[in-house]
Amino acid sequence: MKRFGKIEGVEGHRLFGRLLGACEAEVRSENDLRSWIFDSYAAPDARKWDGCRKTADEFFNSGVSVFTWRTPDGCRSLSGEKSGADLASPRPGVHFSACRSFACPSVLFGKGPINTDQPLLAVFNSRKPRLVSSDSKWVKALRFFFKSLEGGQIGVAGSTGTLTYDMAAALASRAGLPQLLVAPSPFHTFDPEGIPALSCTLDSVTCPKKERLICRDRIVAALANFHLLLEIRARGNLLAVLEDIQSRSPRRQFIFDPGTQDFSNAGNYALMGKFPEHASAFKLPPAPDTALSTSAGTLSPAPGYSRGRLRTKGSGSGAFYPRGKYLFHYTRACAGPWPGQTYRQYLLDLLDGCPLSGHSALETIIRILKEGTIRATDRMVRGREAVICWSSHPPQELFAMRRWNRTLARWTVEPYGIAVRRDILRSLGAKPAVYGGEHTYGRIPQSEKYRFQLSRSTPSASWRHEREWRLRGDLALSKLKPDEGFVFVQTEEEKAKLCSHVNPGLSIVGLDALL
Repeated sequence: MKRFGKIEGVEGHRLFGRLLGACEAEVRSENDLRSWIFDSYAAPDARKWDGCRKTADEFFNSGVSVFTWRTPDGCRSLSGEKSGADLASPRPGVHFSACRSFACPSVLFGKGPINTDQPLLAVFNSRKPRLVSSDSKWVKALRFFFKSLEGGQIGVAGSTGTLTYDMAAALASRAGLPQLLVAPSPFHTFDPEGIPALSCTLDSVTCPKKERLICRDRIVAALANFHLLLEIRARGNLLAVLEDIQSRSPRRQFIFDPGTQDFSNAGNYALMGKFPEHASAFKLPPAPDTALSTSAGTLSPAPGYSRGRLRTKGSGSGAFYPRGKYLFHYTRACAGPWPGQTYRQYLLDLLDGCPLSGHSALETIIRILKEGTIRATDRMVRGREAVICWSSHPPQELFAMRRWNRTLARWTVEPYGIAVRRDILRSLGAKPAVYGGEHTYGRIPQSEKYRFQLSRSTPSASWRHEREWRLRGDLALSKLKPDEGFVFVQTEEEKAKLCSHVNPGLSIVGLDALL
């Protein structure tokens, strides 16, 4: 098709649909097929045809299969009566038939040994923030439901690129459950790592990303015999997909009932009310009494816990440091794996409710203290020399440097971190950042270029407000004496949680008691 012109996306699948109808009605041989294609949308050209034939053979020899939707009555659809969607692979002598109500996708391309008889479960969840806690209700519901599944009885239909799909895949892999993935992108950019996969396109795509992801969810929903619904948002695209599938060909849905309804889960209740005969609601089992404990243990302070205030006489209301005495290293949440942690292990830690698996800003500072080291990084540093960033702004001046990063959906600075006396850091080599344009960078000696921070006159590209200092290399906290620094967190409760995990050897300050 591509050799006859740029025919992709919905238009390409409309042509596939017409071709399938022609194969059912009139195409019986390769010559019939060639004649139909030339008559339908291309002038006869033996060279183009030979090129198409060669490309098809290359796909076939590389293990690519072609599938069409099929239901017991012989009419293609996105769903089936007994098994959701029954995929049949085209073979010589098997004719295609198509329902005109579904123009896209008419066919799916497959890689790997796809078992069309395997019952499948698909997990659906509306989009979530990048930072997720293992205590989230939907995470607990996913963990609880998968504990009831037994290997060999059911497989998992899903995809990649969203947290919920990836978590379901990690659980399925650990439990030894068969999987079938729907690629969110063409096969040439998709690596299923040995897992059978389907895609509606082979090597390129013209559909907008938003439409492509909606179609991806629609295909996953149609492939699956059973749906597990965690939190479906009201009036969202995913709710519309699930309602459409249930209206056309219902299948059993296991729907999490969180107990209270809000915008994030209103779709759960809408589906339970609209399709009650196919809905099986479930709740989380009662949690044990955790009033005096957390997943990490009791909240009793570790040895060496200090309630130090670090106030100085005459420092002013709300101040807890002598001005200019300290530099502050702020931590922030880590959405995704820790440095050096695999993505799969990050997902399993979340699902298992492991301590610090949420990667919040508080958990980041706890991890640093457990390792006993503030690690340098070369991210955002010209020349890629690893440094530790500090600021002369104390926590009560966060407003002067804090910005909302829309791309990463997080604050640039959070009220957690470690303060170290400025004279100590100076003796270790810390120096202020050098702000300026490209001409400034050119004038800085090579040995000092790690200090450069590009800063322009526009507010969105100016970073002078951070008052940054940089220290090359890691900093071992064991080098600090108790009076040379302190740890700060936002609340007294968080201070207690930190102490339940680690003894930092430094005073700990809860900012809510001071500011």
